[in-house]
Amino acid sequence: MEDIKKRRERFEALGAIYPKALSVKTEQVLIAGVNCYWLTPVNARPQKIIIYLHGGAFAVGSIRSHEAMVSHFAVATGAKTLFVDYSLAPEKPFPAAPDDVFAVYTELLNSYPGYGIDFIGDSAGGGLIVYAVARMLEQKVQLPNAAVLISPWISLHCDNPSHEENRAIDPVLSREYAKASAADYIGNSPIEIVSPENGRLNRFPPVLIAVGSNEILLDDSRNFYDTIKQVQPDATLTIYENQNHVWPLAGIDTDASQRLLGQVTEFLNAPKN
Repeated sequence: MEDIKKRRERFEALGAIYPKALSVKTEQVLIAGVNCYWLTPVNARPQKIIIYLHGGAFAVGSIRSHEAMVSHFAVATGAKTLFVDYSLAPEKPFPAAPDDVFAVYTELLNSYPGYGIDFIGDSAGGGLIVYAVARMLEQKVQLPNAAVLISPWISLHCDNPSHEENRAIDPVLSREYAKASAADYIGNSPIEIVSPENGRLNRFPPVLIAVGSNEILLDDSRNFYDTIKQVQPDATLTIYENQNHVWPLAGIDTDASQRLLGQVTEFLNAPKN
């Protein structure tokens, strides 16, 4: 596999495809010992926070790759958004990343009582949300208000049929890359413990799952939706036709990206039971 430094530099170049929303202020902060960034839109909605978990196969991704895209989500939703710069593999394998996410979330619960806290995550970030909810249930921690999973990577086994069915039409991911990245992230832990699909989820917050039809990870979304709708009736799966993995990263002004921004905003801003 390509040198990790080069992989990170190449991935971070995605953040320069289009500009950040000018009306959003970015501020670096340390929360529970974890490096984070507040992205605050003008006239942010009161008592509302979104925690954003980026993708990058648990090994790449940062504020440099995602600031532009996340800023547009902040503007669309009108919510103060916290980008979590969680630990990356292979230097820091499991459980470093989920430990960071859990520490940040519990600190926000303590620091912002009464706030509605939502999660948005793309790719590996979506899987981290699923893992985090399972841990919240295990430790009897308050669940987030809602969750949005964009092109989530939920099965680290990488053996769903869509890996082969969509191999020729997914320009972003390959099964080989996913398996190698999963191995780096898992480290010496059993995959049964690490893979988010194996979490014990007898409850889950209202959830929106959005995935492109061209993705090798398409079945991750389908299978998770089939599972979670049994415990959470407010679950929606939308398959965006002819879209690739985390398509808003490549272009925020496309019809599909604008449609997703609108769908996420409508979902998160709707009343939740």
